[in-house]
Amino acid sequence: MNPRQRRGILLMIVAGIGAVAVTFSVMSYVATLNAELGSYQTVLRLTQDVPAYQPVTADMVEEAKVPAKFFEKSFISDLQADLELKPGEVPVSAAALDKGLLLQSSMLRPAPDLKAGEREIAIMVDAETGVAGKVGPGSRVDVYATFKGDQENPPCAVRALTDIEVLELGVVRSEAEEESGTLTGNVPVTFRLNPEDTLRLTYLESFSSTLRLGLVSGEGSGNPGNETMCSADIAEVIGASGKKSDGDDEQQNDQP
Repeated sequence: MNPRQRRGILLMIVAGIGAVAVTFSVMSYVATLNAELGSYQTVLRLTQDVPAYQPVTADMVEEAKVPAKFFEKSFISDLQADLELKPGEVPVSAAALDKGLLLQSSMLRPAPDLKAGEREIAIMVDAETGVAGKVGPGSRVDVYATFKGDQENPPCAVRALTDIEVLELGVVRSEAEEESGTLTGNVPVTFRLNPEDTLRLTYLESFSSTLRLGLVSGEGSGNPGNETMCSADIAEVIGASGKKSDGDDEQQNDQP
């Protein structure tokens, strides 16, 4: 064996040792990753785009694997069990969902339990003045709106809807006002109404200056009184509340 052959054999041995070392390093790295990530969990992934408020059925999803380290409790692995749906009930998307998205519980919700002729509608209400942390699903509320008025119409406050049920309360969202640029917290509130009340509420949200909810007592709404109060009525109300009875005048005259 000449020196050139010996060098070739030596290089082959060194290359073999390097290959073994690289293989061992890769296997060690993979084992370390597996130890860090843990086992894999099954989640559901969308196979198509889903518009907002549309049904999500079993044929629209597929199973995908996620490392246990990155698996969150909000991930959905079974539509019926994880969303606690009734037999035959199909969830709907809470917003527009894109193909390939891993489903989480906040993305889906049970389909509205609507009777014939009913509509489900959500409006944005000021979280501080309109909800104030006391209104939640199942609450009974009145809906009040104010209008600034113009040269022909005086400013008015209107109770548009009386004693309606809140179906759902969403998450507070911060939005910037166009005029001042300040941030305000708004929360979506969902109601179940007939078509006429749905149209009335839509108009109020679009054109009123402010929209507020008035929490109704659990013992009932009682007599809610007038539905509107405008600037022309305020003077009468203040005047009526400021009037003194004859007995009051006599008592004041008797005082020294």
